[in-house]
Amino acid sequence: MTASQPIRVAFLTPSLNAGGAERQMLLLAATLPRPEFEVRFILLWERGPWAAQAEALGLRIDVLGLRPQDCAGLRPRCLMAALRAVRQYLVLARRVDIVDAWLVPSYTFAGFAQPLARVPVLIAGRRSLLGHYREKPWYRRAAAGWATRLTRAVVANSRAAGEEAISQEGVPPNRVHVIPNAVIPANPSPGERDRRRHAWGFGPDDLVVGCVANYRPGKGLDHLLEVASRLRPSVPGLRFVLVGEGPLREHLAAEIHERHLGPIVVLNGTEVDARNVYPAFEIVVQASDSEGLPNVILEAASAGRAIVATDVGGTRDVLTNDRDGLLVAAGDVDALAQAVLRLTTDADLRRRLGAAAQRRSEAFSAEHLAGQTAALYRQLLGGRRRGS
Repeated sequence: MTASQPIRVAFLTPSLNAGGAERQMLLLAATLPRPEFEVRFILLWERGPWAAQAEALGLRIDVLGLRPQDCAGLRPRCLMAALRAVRQYLVLARRVDIVDAWLVPSYTFAGFAQPLARVPVLIAGRRSLLGHYREKPWYRRAAAGWATRLTRAVVANSRAAGEEAISQEGVPPNRVHVIPNAVIPANPSPGERDRRRHAWGFGPDDLVVGCVANYRPGKGLDHLLEVASRLRPSVPGLRFVLVGEGPLREHLAAEIHERHLGPIVVLNGTEVDARNVYPAFEIVVQASDSEGLPNVILEAASAGRAIVATDVGGTRDVLTNDRDGLLVAAGDVDALAQAVLRLTTDADLRRRLGAAAQRRSEAFSAEHLAGQTAALYRQLLGGRRRGS
């Protein structure tokens, strides 16, 4: 292979469903310098709704078809599905120089296949903390830890995720690289704020608190409903919008009904591009129990919103308490309610924190993400390239 031919990179990930890691992959794929890098996607499970965005960038997508339901346990069905996926992956891996495996299922799969695939560079992408993964069966946790050690490098999107890889998975510090997420500010239409509020049934003078998070455990959505219930009597103009989708939708709808919060809480559902929603919020809340580096924080900051966030994972990489946001302990509903109340009663504080957050977000540019990632790819690959 000549030096003029591109470095061929495959992003390996479960799917291109709507999510923070998937958004970062698409952003990186769009901004890595061409023609030096040629990017493609290999999906473990399924295409997902954002696959069309990848194809619009001219990127090839291959799907291995290893569905989660096939491997709900250690059964013959799982073994057969895994063998089929590995055979297809081995063929595809011969055509790339780097496999950048995002998220635990991806680098677990790629790590086990690596002795056969012999990809010149295999990278494990850590875009979250392992808190939720501790609930998985022991053999899945053991497999993930073992597979991590077969990779050339671990890329973490926050200092916390990088430190966890070193302390809990035994990854040597010199193999851990922290490359933060990026954000591109949205450019919503001038009437977007009023249009959104009208669709939600809210008025232009209501104080709207937004939370962009999938409806699943660990996102603190029950805590936010408790905050809405507590603050309703003292702040009658306060409204809440939950943007996302997931398995807790029915539970959240039942809680809203039981608490009689229907007039002030809206389950918006998911958005193709959630960045367009932020102008309709005065306050953005991120109440998760665990995060890597939350895209929600970066998006809300780039929109100049006042932010209340749990002090978890990489949130401190972006926000400093009382300078460009308000940080509270995870699970502390009292502190969460007090922080939201403080912002509802102090418009100057909302403006100050929002402006500071917007300035801070400028450090997390797409160019920075692409530049750091490209430099790491070059460093790890060196002269070890696949043949044509």
